[in-house]
Amino acid sequence: MSADIRVIYESNFRDPAATLRVIANEIDEGKFGEVGQFALVLLGDTCEVFTGGHDTGPCDAAVLLQAGAHRLVKSIAEHGR
Repeated sequence: MSADIRVIYESNFRDPAATLRVIANEIDEGKFGEVGQFALVLLGDTCEVFTGGHDTGPCDAAVLLQAGAHRLVKSIAEHGR
């Protein structure tokens, strides 16, 4: 599994709904290839985790979120190299 970490500047990153719309539009345009699964964490009054896609459940969400965390740590560790 490979994923790029992206910061979206095309929208106001302080507006979560607008940022999610940008991501959804990019998925529809095929910018990420075929998206089979996703996991999303929202922190509002409560912390909620959403997952979806082909045969995606709680275990898949945990793996996807851990893979994302690994990418973030890797990008920090390799910074400046």
